[in-house]
Amino acid sequence: MQISSNSQSDHVSASRRAFAALLWRAFPSPSENEVALKAARVLDVSDRQVRNWLRCEHSAAWHYVAAVMAVAGAEIVFSKIEGHK
Repeated sequence: MQISSNSQSDHVSASRRAFAALLWRAFPSPSENEVALKAARVLDVSDRQVRNWLRCEHSAAWHYVAAVMAVAGAEIVFSKIEGHK
């Protein structure tokens, strides 16, 4: 089965958008710059790299995706706990 270049680029775009949304969820902040600074410290990458991910200019390696998923999961749990106070 051959994947057309259009469907592959659609898949890449969708994956990049999903990861960008996950970064915003994992590192809630009022600005892209603050998200980039927070995420860069946690992921041990440059804030420029995080901005590239937020702008969907580059795809992240799986180990970064997994790390952000873990942080986002914790963020969701803590936001629910704070909501019950």
